[in-house]
Amino acid sequence: MRAVLAAAANATAYAGEADIAQLPVQTVQAVGDGDEVFGLHIIHTPGHTAGHICVLDPVGSLLIAGDALTNEGGSLALPSAQFTANVEEAIASIQKLAGMNFDKLVVGHGEELSSGASDAVAQLASTL
Repeated sequence: MRAVLAAAANATAYAGEADIAQLPVQTVQAVGDGDEVFGLHIIHTPGHTAGHICVLDPVGSLLIAGDALTNEGGSLALPSAQFTANVEEAIASIQKLAGMNFDKLVVGHGEELSSGASDAVAQLASTL
């Protein structure tokens, strides 16, 4: 993170408020559920960390889910319990995402889904 911000000196970094204290830089802007940054919608999705956020691009119909979900061999799944601070919150976050509409999904671990992504998240949520 330090290297990225050093390379882009005029950039602003954003993170969920509950995670900022753990970040190795001092210049991070806190964002929370319902905030908007450059037309992107911020969704607070705790579980992996207390301040985990997802970013929804409504124009591009893309959800950047980060570590809220994984895509294991083409199947969406919970994040690994080993790297999840609170599994119950992670499940609630997936159920929250299941109520949203987006076509494409990018996760921190696994392949992207290029179509039908909100249906796939809803299917996962129905099994939790």
